[in-house]
Amino acid sequence: MFVVYLVLAAPVVAVALFWGSWSWLAAAAVVAVVEYATLSRSQRFTAKLWRSVRIGRRSSHERGTETIYVVTAAAGIILLAVAVFAAV
Repeated sequence: MFVVYLVLAAPVVAVALFWGSWSWLAAAAVVAVVEYATLSRSQRFTAKLWRSVRIGRRSSHERGTETIYVVTAAAGIILLAVAVFAAV
């Protein structure tokens, strides 16, 4: 769980580093919000899944949510790298 929160912190730190470059700041903020929303949605589904007696296949909606989370997590890390290189 610690790694998940570190990945979530990446676009938030990028927002701070992009201060003054408003388009980059907005992109990092959107990535942070979408990543947080999909993470919380994915965690709720996983909790329901483990409580259920019968573990079935995931719905296409849940696969989509997890895909969006992975894409935004990668985008957050990339934005943090860009922000660090731009600050140097």
